[in-house]
Amino acid sequence: MKFFSVLTAALVSSVSVSSKPLDLRQLASSSTSNSASATSTSSLSAASSASASTSTSSSATSPPPPPPVVPSGTIINSYNSSLSYNSTASADDSSVYGVGATGFDGVQKSKIPLNIVLTNDDSWASANVRALYYALRRAGHRVLMVSPSHNQSGKGGTVVLPTELNITSEGRGGFVPVGSPFAGLNVSDPGLRYFNGTPAACSGWALDHDAQYFFNATSRNDSTAGVDLVVSGPNEGTNLGPFLYTLSGTIGASYFAVERGVPSIAISASTDIRQYTSLNLSDPNDESIKIATYSANFVTTVSDEAKSSNSSARILPLGIGLTVNYPKIVPTGNCTDLTWVHTRLTGKAIVDRFVVNATTGLPTYANYVSDGVNACIAGNCSLPGETDVISNGKCQASASIYSVDYDAPTGKTADLIAALTDGISSLNSNATSFSSNRANTTASA
Repeated sequence: MKFFSVLTAALVSSVSVSSKPLDLRQLASSSTSNSASATSTSSLSAASSASASTSTSSSATSPPPPPPVVPSGTIINSYNSSLSYNSTASADDSSVYGVGATGFDGVQKSKIPLNIVLTNDDSWASANVRALYYALRRAGHRVLMVSPSHNQSGKGGTVVLPTELNITSEGRGGFVPVGSPFAGLNVSDPGLRYFNGTPAACSGWALDHDAQYFFNATSRNDSTAGVDLVVSGPNEGTNLGPFLYTLSGTIGASYFAVERGVPSIAISASTDIRQYTSLNLSDPNDESIKIATYSANFVTTVSDEAKSSNSSARILPLGIGLTVNYPKIVPTGNCTDLTWVHTRLTGKAIVDRFVVNATTGLPTYANYVSDGVNACIAGNCSLPGETDVISNGKCQASASIYSVDYDAPTGKTADLIAALTDGISSLNSNATSFSSNRANTTASA
């Protein structure tokens, strides 16, 4: 099948990360960029407010937009914002802060750039997601980042929406102050946005509200909004095996997108928890920048291979997603020469057991490698498990294919199907007899 050859090609060619001499140009431009952001707040805020009211008046069924509260010099309301990637010139414009930084010199250029929605569960303040935003744009992709305002780790695919028009508790790191609108964007780069909801909610909000304008979708009613791919992550920590597939907010945002018909890749890494302000954009060996470069090259290689013979082809088959995990790399780990492995979710995967902490007397959890979570029912059972690959010390990254079709394969359940069919037939027969007897009893009475 072509898809498997595409994945194989990606695993081979997305590894390269070049090291270039350090350049302090981007670091020096940081204060200039922030100053420019503050200066342009009032004009962009007015433009956003105007576009929101115009959009609302054109549809009698649309709710009125919330007031554009702007408590911060770098955030404006993004609800119904018509700002698009064209607002920041070309996707890979080196004059845009971060995109042209020398830390991303190892990023491969895409032959067929994509419209990408980027999200995560650690919030828009995470260094990992900001680095990947810049790396994907450096590759030439058009990127809209819509990440949670607050840390939303461990929320799985739950959908929790804002209940207030304005933020009532500050977002992670204080980068979304109290009083900010429930959905906002950075005035210096309209592609950087947050939403006060769970990761799956961010994915849905991006598809249904922000992306259609950002990517200038030809149809405002298109459920995919012109989005070619949703990328979720890189998570601050790995998400290995079926148990964490269900639990992870990073993967939850990804499989929500797949269920909406949009190809998606979830990315998780063994990295430290860092704010984006700690990024050294001129250092290709910065942990988050290196993970972002690996990830951008993986995305570009998969998409270029998938579209090599047909530029309008889907990147991944309908109902299919990818989940990628990284081991610890230098400087927090010993991994320097990363290689890729095609893996499966099962295989030495863990689930929780619940135990009592001897000191506190309170319940806590412990890892448990169970037969149930490692039963290989679908897919290629000869593939190594992603949990084992990440922990084997061989400096390998894993790439697993998942499906949102949770029905069990018929080949593994023949006896159960027969028993269930007979059981349903018997239950229905008994129900019919009961109804008939009850009707006769009522008539005779």
